[in-house]
Amino acid sequence: MNKEERLIQRIRNGNKKDLGKVYTIHKPQFVDFAKKYTKEEDMILDIYQDSVIILYENILSGKLATLQSSLKTYLFAIGKHKLMEYSRKKGKAPHVNIPIEEINLFEEIDPYGMDLEDEKAILLQTAYRKLGQKCREVLRLFYYEGKKLDEIQQTLRYDSKDTVKSQKSRCLKQLKEIVGAYEKQ
Repeated sequence: MNKEERLIQRIRNGNKKDLGKVYTIHKPQFVDFAKKYTKEEDMILDIYQDSVIILYENILSGKLATLQSSLKTYLFAIGKHKLMEYSRKKGKAPHVNIPIEEINLFEEIDPYGMDLEDEKAILLQTAYRKLGQKCREVLRLFYYEGKKLDEIQQTLRYDSKDTVKSQKSRCLKQLKEIVGAYEKQ
């Protein structure tokens, strides 16, 4: 049993002090994360509290028995869905450009269900994280920051634009292979 699983067990056994630690430790990062969706500080704090309550209820009910990701990732996934729900109710979907490194993976069953697009995004994010550092950097710069090959060449100090193009092609092939392997599971 790892550290987080022991923490979950203690919370399930009624240790509210540990739940308070989870709340305190992750709150600042969640607030920063949530500001990409809304600037309303009070709403962010309300959503964070609701997310911690849902986490707690999932621990008590046994819905969260074992983690497939970190506790923080699971908590942030709940919060992300609450933020999206809030945005939909408010009548505007958030327009955010979140770097892939900041997207939190969540492989546990989330309380709101996932649609096919969520599942595809999670699969892609999981595969992306399996790539080497150079591949992640090339793909991030090209697809998420919209940089041109010559800009990537300068940023990452490659010898030529063709080298960047070849690297990007190899990385995409590798990403597709990883996704394919996951889909077969």
